[in-house]
Amino acid sequence: MTRPTVTTSTCTVRDGHALLETGYTNTTITGSGGGNAVTYPQALLRIGIAQHADLEITPPSFDRTTAGTALATGWSDTGIGAKWELGYTQSAVWGVNVQATFPSGSPPLFTAGHTQYTANANWGYTLNSVFALAGTVGFNWLAGANANGTTQNYFALIPTLNLTAGLPNSQQLGVEYAYFSHAGPSLPSKGLVDFEYQRDFGPHQQLDLEYGFQPNVVNGQKLHYLGAGLSFMY
Repeated sequence: MTRPTVTTSTCTVRDGHALLETGYTNTTITGSGGGNAVTYPQALLRIGIAQHADLEITPPSFDRTTAGTALATGWSDTGIGAKWELGYTQSAVWGVNVQATFPSGSPPLFTAGHTQYTANANWGYTLNSVFALAGTVGFNWLAGANANGTTQNYFALIPTLNLTAGLPNSQQLGVEYAYFSHAGPSLPSKGLVDFEYQRDFGPHQQLDLEYGFQPNVVNGQKLHYLGAGLSFMY
């Protein structure tokens, strides 16, 4: 699936199987220092390693941007993590995941500059035969450039809420709101609204289309994006 969606699925890949997600996102940043950024393939490889547990590897993506700069290209940071389902009932499921992202990307624009850590509590609840809710509460030790251009770590609490509706022919619509307690070092909070369409093509392939936007201005900027992705189950 495309990577802008913030809510983390609670479900894990079955033991002995693998899921490859890949996507493309085109982001437009408006305001001071605005421009355009393209990222692909946004890959995520998930490998089932035990019952209700999987290993998750994020290889680098290729980035192309004109935001605040002349045209620049480079590779993003890499990451590794794991996910566990902790429990479930007939209507609900809950679990956790952790991830570390390493500053292996192309400096100075395409790497955070420091190692970043994320720990998420994830949940899902089926409301009825059509609608379901899901959410994540993320505890994030992130990194970015401060007002002086120096790389600095900062903490961000990121809760999300996602409402989905199942449609005929293995289709699904969703809308998500994510809140970031800090948008960067010494920056205020921001929100993100994401609309998503998904369709399964048999048991092993899925198409994902997204549109999202940032509703509030942060540091004189706002953004919106379009994304598309494919998932392959092995």
